[in-house]
Order: sequence, then structure tokens, then C-alpha cells
Amino acid sequence: MKTVSSLITLSSLAFLIAMLAACGKNPDATSTQPGAKADGNAAGNHLSMKLNGADWIGDSSLFGAFHPPGYNKALLIGGSKGPKNKDEQVFSLNLFNIDGPGTYHIKTGNADMSVAQIANLSPDHFMYGSLMGFDFTVTVTKATKDPAVIEATFEGTLTGNASDTLKVTAGRFLYRE
Repeated sequence: MKTVSSLITLSSLAFLIAMLAACGKNPDATSTQPGAKADGNAAGNHLSMKLNGADWIGDSSLFGAFHPPGYNKALLIGGSKGPKNKDEQVFSLNLFNIDGPGTYHIKTGNADMSVAQIANLSPDHFMYGSLMGFDFTVTVTKATKDPAVIEATFEGTLTGNASDTLKVTAGRFLYRE
């Protein structure tokens, strides 16, 4: 029972991190960075994938971190699509206990508590992945901490709150701080 409680707590923490990242950075903190956009994303940052064959392209709050403070051996990826309201779609992929570039297979119940999830695709399909279920392969080709530079591709499946499965293909993330 303690393991299930720990898994729920860590998954909730991972989702909270993703949601906070999706809220965007303080524009005042990024307005002096070369190439910064109004939402805090540097020019050229990118998050995209195909969901059951349909294009999904993150258009705001792209976030990447490698070994961020408080998370030794972690890689955090996040971004959102759509309006900054209840309809905003938020994606997060968090890998824990990684040293750097490589190929990682993560699935529900993994010992490292890594997680993949997307929220808010529709009112009826509000959560895919996380505790609902996921099975992902992630290939990290670049990962540096200071400055944060992350390049990764990913694919897999996410189980939804309505017991359906979402197939994720051609996932691509590029991030430069």
C-alpha cells in the first residue's frame, strides 16, 4: 500500500510540475533573452507529435530541464496547445534516474517513477497517461543543464480516462534556454 501511495504522490508531483511549467515563465524574466517570445519560449523551441495520426503542435509554455534543482538525474519536458483557459491541452514527459542521452522505455508502474501524460484533449477525454497508463520509448539525443539544451524523440501509447488508447507517434522536442 505504501508503494501505491508513493506512486500516486510522485505522479501527482510530476503532473503539478508540468502544469506549473505550462503556466509559462514570467515575461519580465525572459524579455531580455535573445529570441524570446512573449510567452517566454526562445525562438526555435518545438514540441510536436501525432495523436492517433493527427498533428498536435505545442504552441506555448514549452519547457525543458535537465537535472533541475531538487531533481537529481531528471529530464523534464512540457508544453501546451490552445488557449490559456480550461481548454488548454497540456503535455508532460518526465524521466527520472537518467544520466543523459540514450533510449529509455517507460511504462506504468516503472521503478523510477517516470511518467508521460496529456490533459484536456476534450471534456470527455480529460486525461491520458499518468496513472491511467502509458508505455513510451524516449530517445534523448542532447541533454545539458546550464544552459538547458534538450533534444528528444518519443512514441508510445497513453491510456485515457474513458478506457481508450491514444497512439503517439513522431514525437519531437527541441529546447534551448
